Amino acid sequence: MRHEEKNNEQDKNKEKKKMSKKKKVLISISIILLLILVSAGVFYFYVRGKIYQQNPGASQDVTYEEQPGITNILLIGTDARKLDEAARADAIIIATIDNNHKKLKLTSIMRDTLAKIPDHGEQKINAALAYGGPDLLMKTINENFNLNLNKYVMVNFGGFKEIIDEVGGIEVDIHDYEIPELNKFIGEYEKVKSPKITETGMQKLDGQQALAYARIRKVGNGDYERTERQRRVIDLVTQKFKDLSPLKYPSVMSSLLPYIKTNIEPFMMLNYAYTASKFPSLTFEQLRVPFSDEISWGGLYKNKGWVLIVDREQNAKIMREFIFDDKTPDANSYSVKEWKEKLASYLNENNEHIKENGPLKDYDDDYIPPVTSSKNENSTQNSTQNKKPVTTPSKDTTNKPSGSKNPNNDEESNKGDSTTGSGSGSGNSTSGGNNQTPGESDNENNNTNKPGTGTGSGSGSGNGTGTGGSTDKEENNQGSANAPETNQ
Repeated sequence: MRHEEKNNEQDKNKEKKKMSKKKKVLISISIILLLILVSAGVFYFYVRGKIYQQNPGASQDVTYEEQPGITNILLIGTDARKLDEAARADAIIIATIDNNHKKLKLTSIMRDTLAKIPDHGEQKINAALAYGGPDLLMKTINENFNLNLNKYVMVNFGGFKEIIDEVGGIEVDIHDYEIPELNKFIGEYEKVKSPKITETGMQKLDGQQALAYARIRKVGNGDYERTERQRRVIDLVTQKFKDLSPLKYPSVMSSLLPYIKTNIEPFMMLNYAYTASKFPSLTFEQLRVPFSDEISWGGLYKNKGWVLIVDREQNAKIMREFIFDDKTPDANSYSVKEWKEKLASYLNENNEHIKENGPLKDYDDDYIPPVTSSKNENSTQNSTQNKKPVTTPSKDTTNKPSGSKNPNNDEESNKGDSTTGSGSGSGNSTSGGNNQTPGESDNENNNTNKPGTGTGSGSGSGNGTGTGGSTDKEENNQGSANAPETNQ
């Protein structure tokens, strides 16, 4: 009997070790996933760690559920010193966990994109966060690009800096034209300054330097290149975190918690991590919206400074095909002729408010109009449009399958492709187009609720009630980002 009891005890110990190892793997993936998604994902691990400490016995019985279809999470970077204060979104990225094609994806939306913000009229899309927090920003993206976002993770600059310091910094290839702007931002967030960067080439950056690097905007290809830098930093941090010792997790947790805000329950984040753990790779495919300079326009607009007017219909289509169908956009994905017709009509209607090609550096991009509601546009809080996001892969997008329909997508119920063009571009994270600065007309996607009279396909409501299963149980909304701009 004693021999049998001893064997049973040994079996139990082996099982515990297996479970412990499994937990460590999932915890690591949880953090890596959120780091990639938000560059501060330790929030989840912190909460989960608290649960295990409180009830260690129950941890052995945790069941992880693989999430079917496609899950989209809005990642928001803000320059607010406190998460609850009104501030613009400095980074707007949609992270996709694509269980249909076993891939992770990142889609950046340019923060200067002109969009119709519910109850506030036309503004830069990043102002939605200042007006109504993450909920209004998600709603704005949903209504302008036919998406169905309902989950977010928000991190401010303090968290961004802390996570990079915790992983020991990152190595970045610095170009000569980036150095002046990079050094200008170093020390802006806190009084204590990190050393300035003086040499080009591969440089190891600490948290403050990396934050400054991610904020560079007014050089090179302007905001287009800025979004590429942000995605690059997320990817670099992710790679560093894979090799981070679990012993470092507690310090990462405690330092990051004050900087992160999310509406995702801890157990669901674990399920997302479990889902991603089964993917063959944790690298990200990337897209930028607008996808190409050929379907967007940049200029000075009213009192809003320099804005990007984009073809929302065509960019929305590209996003949906990238996110849901795993299609890599190219020059055949959109119609330049269609866009030019829409843009000409829009500029003609708003000629007195527009000055093309104004130098970006001469205008303050921090401007946020007074918080006064314009007309109520019959938009409900947290409305979600079940439409497939149109994102364009910017990294390693070659040889991707043209992907079939995703029956389990969480935004799968979008059918109407009112965007008649298919997006073009190089498929690189900086998307196709000339390397012009934002002050030049290098803009992409012009469909921000205005360019309305072109030859766009839908008339205001895309066909789709869609039937796809929504893993997030989001309602199927009949959207219209595919219709001419005048519809929204």
